[in-house]
Amino acid sequence: MLDIQAKEIFGGEVQYFRTDPEYWELIVKRLAETGLRTLTTYITWETHMVKEPDAEHPIGYLDFTGETNPRLNLMGFLEIVEKYGLNLNFRCGPFCCNELPCGGYPRFLVTEMPEIFVLNNEDKYTNGYRIASKDTFQPSYLHPVYLDLCRQWINEMDKIIIPHLKVNGGCITMINLDNEVSYIVQDSFLQSDYNPVNVAPGGFYHQFLKETYGSVENLPYRTKYAAFEEIPAPRSVPENIDDDYAYYADWMKFHTWVMCRYIEEIRKMHEANGVTSDKVTFMTNYDPHLPEGVPTRMPDFEKASGGITGYDFYRSPFMTYSGYQSMARVMKLMTNTLAFPYSSEFMAGIWEKILSSRISDDCMRFMARCAFAHGCKAIQWFMFSDRDSWNDAPLSSHGHKRPSIDVLSEVPVLLFDKIKNWDAMKPINDIGIIYDLTTHIHTSIGDPMPCADGKLHIGSPKIDGVEAGLGSKEYISMFRLAEQNGVQAAAIDIHYSDASLYDYPLVVYPGSPVIAAKTEEQLRKYVENGGILAITGILPTRYETGEKCCFFGGVQAGEQTFGKGRVIFVDKYIGQGDSEEDTLEDIALFGELLQKANVVPAVHMTAKPCEWKTLTGAGMTDFRQERMLGSAVLQQANGETLLFVLNHYPEAHKFTLKFSIPCTRLVCLTEEEDAVVENGVCTLDIDRKDCQIYRVEA
Repeated sequence: MLDIQAKEIFGGEVQYFRTDPEYWELIVKRLAETGLRTLTTYITWETHMVKEPDAEHPIGYLDFTGETNPRLNLMGFLEIVEKYGLNLNFRCGPFCCNELPCGGYPRFLVTEMPEIFVLNNEDKYTNGYRIASKDTFQPSYLHPVYLDLCRQWINEMDKIIIPHLKVNGGCITMINLDNEVSYIVQDSFLQSDYNPVNVAPGGFYHQFLKETYGSVENLPYRTKYAAFEEIPAPRSVPENIDDDYAYYADWMKFHTWVMCRYIEEIRKMHEANGVTSDKVTFMTNYDPHLPEGVPTRMPDFEKASGGITGYDFYRSPFMTYSGYQSMARVMKLMTNTLAFPYSSEFMAGIWEKILSSRISDDCMRFMARCAFAHGCKAIQWFMFSDRDSWNDAPLSSHGHKRPSIDVLSEVPVLLFDKIKNWDAMKPINDIGIIYDLTTHIHTSIGDPMPCADGKLHIGSPKIDGVEAGLGSKEYISMFRLAEQNGVQAAAIDIHYSDASLYDYPLVVYPGSPVIAAKTEEQLRKYVENGGILAITGILPTRYETGEKCCFFGGVQAGEQTFGKGRVIFVDKYIGQGDSEEDTLEDIALFGELLQKANVVPAVHMTAKPCEWKTLTGAGMTDFRQERMLGSAVLQQANGETLLFVLNHYPEAHKFTLKFSIPCTRLVCLTEEEDAVVENGVCTLDIDRKDCQIYRVEA
């Protein structure tokens, strides 16, 4: 993999085929003027196929020179990008979900090859990404006919890519192996993917099980099988899955296995043509689903890509406190598990042409700085310029500048001129919160609509009488409760990084009826070596195999000593509220956990209640927000310390900061004045929905 430099990744999306060629050069010129280094664009199969396939052209007649339509002159567009010295993220499908009526693949696949598409548990076709048309389906990623067509498409792409690689004097530095590889709207347990290539005897499902368990005798299922080929894929969700969690969980894990194998297959197609990771950075991106609702391990995608993995952030303007918390939580998990955490699509504009709301410059600035605060190393803004079904981007479709373009221009100056070690900077957290995939897979099994990101599923299937979703909701809420107590929490996936446990005096495990055996093992070691573990809700009763679990050999409510450390068990859930509705009692209970563990945050934020008037049916009414909706996030590297101060209230507000690290002065790198810190304490006045960034001076 090429050496990744954040400055070279920052960029914006320009979709040439959706833009009048008359304005291509002006738009590219404007992008170069911002100081951003990378232009990203889709190259979609359906768009460039101008005539149906025949025996000589099995993937259709392809136009890349604009012979049939000036908007298809990809070669001319590449020349413009190269003229202005930009990098290019070449997003060439083959699927490119949601980007055209058929995703990015041609309609002839639907009409001529219906056997290649995803089937649900009733062996019926399922629609793709928010596409109303009933003749549009999701390809079954590993179907050999589909992969053969993909190979032919990639071969055509590489004929264009190779002479235009940056290392060959061109512009292409990144290749998107495919866009938002997922089962998209059909992520739900029973909607994908029952295509026979997966579930027929000896299909990919059985290959996955064999890779996972080695021998059929090792299967931890309630039902015993003589051979892997006998195992049917689950086609219903029972009310209870007590000792058979593994059987249902494996079907969810199989989805990740398929997607990662698909990504790897596409990468190998490029590599077979000489497009290798020493010449280009391969990348893949996540559909912006709730990670706890559609649980996949991001490092698995990163490994499959042989490059980097990004998350697509879209938030309604102005970003709500709930939207911020979701972004922060995702970034915390990415920072803990990925080599290069970044956003492959970062909302700049909105889908509506008739605007009901605006994406203002201060909205974009706040959203970007929130991501930076929690470890996002780079952003590729989507979109940079308007196109069909997109408006309020930093540039119009004709190249007119809008105020938000200033945000894009500010970023390179801020991160790479004013900050000296941006690539090395890492957030400093005070406590850890455990991300255990088994909990979230349990949540996802019964979820009928995982793409409803604002609504977490709570209900069946139960494990030992406990509903799915409660542990996931507790996990989500823990980060809010931490910030509302003025501290920062890291997301820890022990499967990938148990070492980070020992960075924190307190680790919180949101209780779930099922836990990975490795998670319990590592938590036990952490406590025995002097750590403090807090558990809220319930104790696990099962391991991921379905085997009975006696957590830590038995834990009682209250505090107990294990080795050199302690376990604090709060035998009720304290994080089942919604954003901005966490009870003051639950916030206080979390604060008590911090006190019992003697947590001393590097910087502790407090604020008085915020008051404002709001318009209701009765007229203007006083409103008082008792919760502390602010964030103070430190980052450090190579002797430099940064402080991000965020105000999530809809009103300007004052925040008091108390430092436990040496600090006498805060030098503002953004819009506000410097601040003097006396005896480790200072007060900052921050505008509504704003983030100010300071250099900490000892």
